[in-house]
Amino acid sequence: MYRCELCNRVSRPGDRAIKVVLERRPAEYPSRSKAQRARSGRRSKFQDDPGGAGYEIAKEVIVCMTCAQEHQAKEAAREAESMDL
Repeated sequence: MYRCELCNRVSRPGDRAIKVVLERRPAEYPSRSKAQRARSGRRSKFQDDPGGAGYEIAKEVIVCMTCAQEHQAKEAAREAESMDL
C-alpha cells in the first residue's frame, strides 16, 4: 500500500504504484580522459568518456493508476499543442 502523491488517496493492497516525472532539467557532462575501464581478455585498459548533454529528472512522484493516466493524457495534449505552433 502507498499514498498517491497527487490525489493523496491510500491505495488498496496489491495496487501497482507508478513513478511519474513532473520536472526535468538540462544537464551537461564534461568529457573525462581515461575514465572508463574496458576489458579485453585478461587485461583491462582505460578509455576516454566523451561526456555529453541531456536531461535529468528534477522531480518524480509515486502515483496511482488513475492519476498516471490523467498525467499521461495531459502530457500528450501539451505535446500536441507544441507541435501545432
